[in-house]
Amino acid sequence: MKTAFTLLVSFALLAGSSAFAQKFEHNHRDIVEDGVREDGSVSIRTVDPFGNKVRVVVEPKGPVLPEAPYDNPEDPRFVMQSDEMDYDRASKARVNIDVYACADEEYRAAYSNWTSRLNQIIETADNAYVRDFDINWIIQGYYSWTSSSIGPSGILSQLASAASGLPNGLVMGFTRDSSFNAGGIAYVYSSNPGLGTSVCLDQGTSSTIYALRHEAGHNYGCGHDASNSGKVCMMNYTYAYSVDYFDSAHDSLVNSHRTWFQ
Repeated sequence: MKTAFTLLVSFALLAGSSAFAQKFEHNHRDIVEDGVREDGSVSIRTVDPFGNKVRVVVEPKGPVLPEAPYDNPEDPRFVMQSDEMDYDRASKARVNIDVYACADEEYRAAYSNWTSRLNQIIETADNAYVRDFDINWIIQGYYSWTSSSIGPSGILSQLASAASGLPNGLVMGFTRDSSFNAGGIAYVYSSNPGLGTSVCLDQGTSSTIYALRHEAGHNYGCGHDASNSGKVCMMNYTYAYSVDYFDSAHDSLVNSHRTWFQ
């Protein structure tokens, strides 16, 4: 079945244009590394649609956070985020990364203002990357995408394949598919793939902002900290929905990969 993938709004010219574990669909190349981890996630070694050897990390759903009024486009106190945040990081040059914001049919049906929601989620999540790494995500377009009810790992692979003609950057998918029984899923790359892919479940704007920061960390090569490690980090699932920064090891890793996806 061919996946529909359509650019709806563009801001720049594009060149070319347990029971939990049992839900995953994987082929003969996929290896479930450690089943369900103590933090509820699952790690799978596989090959992405471009032939890159990757790990896929599937997260459990996060806690339901109260919607911050300034994050909700339907709230009169909403504050629109932009990509113009300017932190004084004289030691580094700003790295601009193109982002392709993708919403499936269930997400678009739920929100008539879905492009505004995705803008808010992506730009707010990016504030931490601008602050700590001078990585600035720039949304190049909003894409409609038709997901199939094939579970988290299948939907991730489906989106990556549908977006394969896009230039380098980060493909960020957002879904309300009933088979997506996870908070988020992402490829964990060991080298720069050019185009990175993640998918987040709609958990409301505030929770999804935290989830997207975490999934982007996987794209930049970060694994999880053990939840009992005591490390306060967005890659420790104990803190994934309460902090917006990495521990020192992950901070160094992302910093060394900050020019990926250009």
